[in-house]
Amino acid sequence: MMRVRKMLPAPLIREGFLPMQLPLSAEANGHHFSPDTRPHFAAVSQTRRLTLPQEVVEMLAALLPGMREALGDNLVGVYLRGSLAMGDFDPLTSDLDFFAVTEDPISEAEFTDLAALHARLAALPNRYASDLEGPYLDRAAAHRFRPGERHPTIARGEVLAWHGHDYNWVLERWMVREHGIMLLGPDPATLIASIASDELRAAVRLRLRDWDTWANQPNDPDWLLPQGHKAYVVETMCRALYTLACGGLATKPHSVAWALATLPEPWHSTVEHAQAWHGDQTTDPNTVQEVMRFVQWTAAQEAEQCPMT
Repeated sequence: MMRVRKMLPAPLIREGFLPMQLPLSAEANGHHFSPDTRPHFAAVSQTRRLTLPQEVVEMLAALLPGMREALGDNLVGVYLRGSLAMGDFDPLTSDLDFFAVTEDPISEAEFTDLAALHARLAALPNRYASDLEGPYLDRAAAHRFRPGERHPTIARGEVLAWHGHDYNWVLERWMVREHGIMLLGPDPATLIASIASDELRAAVRLRLRDWDTWANQPNDPDWLLPQGHKAYVVETMCRALYTLACGGLATKPHSVAWALATLPEPWHSTVEHAQAWHGDQTTDPNTVQEVMRFVQWTAAQEAEQCPMT
């Protein structure tokens, strides 16, 4: 069974945010913030304030000091990515995506401490307690993606574990470098090498191979997941198509709008149908073939001229 993961969580247009202020009383590893332990939240613009549900703020308030306690001077930087960075965070469906950079690779002792930290965070009485997703990359690994490497990574609803990183982490690095929200550390552009449009396209093509494999497995139980999951699949394909055509990464709303303005039938109708599936927890076997064919068609596409940005 293919484990379907989010593929292109990145914005097209840089979002600006004022510093985020976290509550001094938020718990982290059994202690409270004080002015000298509160993480530094950087301003990247003076035009827009990052507004998040209080429970998200509380989770971030617990995460940062826990990382500092586990890693000490080895911690270089922590950045928000995904919907938190792109400005389209959905309180009902989004997870909390981060990207942590260390000076040296995580040691066995540090991994043990980080695993314990994430176990404690997952036990908090917070609706997002199990929604943290992110890697711990040493400085050399963060600088540029190298296939075959394994890094401590946590995914939604799972425990921290050593995972092999696939080519979607090329896309994640681009997003962090170009649009990440700095919670701690230097500008991410000083840590991550520039990634060209052709590198993004190549990474998307490689990831689409996995999606195509899944689309050719009609008996995979993931095809029986609720309609809301199929909406996610369709939007992920829209993001992939946008990258192939335009060489950038787009938000969900932008990629869907682009697809509706660009794609021929029957795919225009598929994207249109998927907009009604958001939050739908029912199943409809009649839509499986439609979504399956859309994934297969997307995987077969090559880069074309971008008609709309």
